[in-house]
Amino acid sequence: MNQKKLEDYRLKGSVHTVEIKSPGVAEEAQEGLSECITSTTQHKKTGEAVTKSIINPNKLTGDIFGFREFQAVLGTILAGSGIDQYNFVRTDMRFDSYDPQHYERYAKLNRYLISLLAVTYQIKNVYRAEDFFTQKQLSIAAKNDYFQIENYDRSRKSEITGNTTEPAQSRLEIRTTSRSWRKLYEKAQAEAGADLNMELLKKEFMAGWPSRWEKALKNVAKVHDRYNAELEKLYRENKNCRPKKWRSLTDFVIQHQNCIFCKEQLEDLFSRFPDEVADPKIRAKNFKKKYGIEFFSKSDILTAIAEIRRATEQFFAAQKGAVCTYFVVPKIE
Repeated sequence: MNQKKLEDYRLKGSVHTVEIKSPGVAEEAQEGLSECITSTTQHKKTGEAVTKSIINPNKLTGDIFGFREFQAVLGTILAGSGIDQYNFVRTDMRFDSYDPQHYERYAKLNRYLISLLAVTYQIKNVYRAEDFFTQKQLSIAAKNDYFQIENYDRSRKSEITGNTTEPAQSRLEIRTTSRSWRKLYEKAQAEAGADLNMELLKKEFMAGWPSRWEKALKNVAKVHDRYNAELEKLYRENKNCRPKKWRSLTDFVIQHQNCIFCKEQLEDLFSRFPDEVADPKIRAKNFKKKYGIEFFSKSDILTAIAEIRRATEQFFAAQKGAVCTYFVVPKIE
């Protein structure tokens, strides 16, 4: 990847939304808080009530870029809704860019990162959405019952929804979902009887997600193999179809270049068609020289993940020296 372009892969991290579960029926939010929290109460067969609430703290006074401020604002919203005990069931952290070109410039790199997690954790729910008029990608995501990761065109979403106040142009979002949170609480309660929501939240994004990335980095070659297996199948199945989808193997590779991330992967792909490619290494070298396909090194991936980690640490560093009041975690069924 071009070094200057890689250096410009800069992100601003913050918690986007949280979903919580609390015992009882939540009170109607105080005036000025209704846009920040949406609550739904369900009653069990025993008559016990449990409320789920989706909260966006950034809607109270504006975007929050520090953990200390996040805690204070979330505490205000909870107190104003009569909630003093809760568990997290989903937490979303966003990594934004305000550069209008960022989403398109780094779509392939982000696809690579998301693919690493998808292959490592054998995620089946993987998809890419595009505008069917312009053919431009709108989002790409991988989701399972434990976590999600999505990169989407935030400016396009704002245009669709009519949001005129959102400054972000591109967003990479990581989400920890219900099954992971259940495990986090079970472990905390087993070790310490009860733990603190905010400490668990910080631990999840400062240690849990870096652990996922570390594991994913061991499977770079598997990502290449997975893509090449699918590309080979796609090419063979449609090679002789009518109407024609491409005129040659070269056309096919140009059309699917965003699925090819390095020279070695391209060489392997060409080697799968010995009847059309005499020397895969020479063919790959000539293809790169003539058509300018973008490649990434292992160092490029490490740098991108390091930027995600830096943006995370910058957000949570705001807690240093802070005196905060936490809500004690109860066991909520």
